[in-house]
Order: sequence, then C-alpha cells, then structure tokens
Amino acid sequence: MITSFAGESRHFLDEKSRLSIPAKYRRWLSGNDAEYTFIVTKGSDPCLVVYPYTEWDIRAENLLKLDHFKKKNRAFVRAWSRNSIRLKCDKQGRILIPQFLLEFAGIKKEVVIIGVLNYLEIWDPDTLDQHSESKIPLDDDYFEDLSDIV
Repeated sequence: MITSFAGESRHFLDEKSRLSIPAKYRRWLSGNDAEYTFIVTKGSDPCLVVYPYTEWDIRAENLLKLDHFKKKNRAFVRAWSRNSIRLKCDKQGRILIPQFLLEFAGIKKEVVIIGVLNYLEIWDPDTLDQHSESKIPLDDDYFEDLSDIV
C-alpha cells in the first residue's frame, strides 16, 4: 500500500506538548495498530518531519546500503537519525513531541501540518510564513519546468 498524504491543517499542542494527528492522515494508513506509529525528526527546513514507520523503514533500508567506511556517509546517517524518535499514537490519536524537537522548529502552541505525499511536515505558522521557499512564485513557468517529471 502506498501512503499518500496531502493537504494542510492547523492544530494546537495540548498542555503536555501532545499533538493530535488529524484523522484524515490516520485514515490513510491501514487499520493495523502498528501503522499508527510515526517517526518524528528534524527536517532539512526549520520544521519537523513525521514519517509513518513503514516509510521510515524504507528510507532506513536505503541508508544501510551506503558504505559506512566513508566519513560523509556516516555523518549523514548520524545527522539524519540521531534526533529521530519513534512515537506511537495514544488512543486519542496523539503523539507526545519531545521539547528538543519543538525548540528546533520554533513551535510553541499552534502548528501547521502539511501532507507531503509520503510524510508530514509540522511547522510553526510564523516560521512557515517567513520561510524563503514559501515565497517561491508557483507560476506557469515553474509548473512547466516540472511537468516532465510529474
């Protein structure tokens, strides 16, 4: 089964820094209880990235193919995985996001959750509004340049 997330929604962390994963994203996963396990890590941008555990395992398998004798490969894998945490949704569909990840993304209370095909991004709304890539004009030329790939 291919996981495909899309859309955007705004939510709030509760007083314990728990975030309810919107039902529309949980619904796209299979009904298997293990499917409600996510890996949360720092994004390449100032946001958090949330992978369903099955997608994380695919990425991890690919990273295991890298030659670990190369310093650059070790550094990349270490940087990518060291701040990652496996979180299982509770009965209300919430995950408890550690403080160090919230601080990295500048998240205080409100978040924007964006479905990005095979993962989710969690942004502080102000950070997202100010992010340089958010200001890239998505005009006809932009879409035409990417049309061969899509």
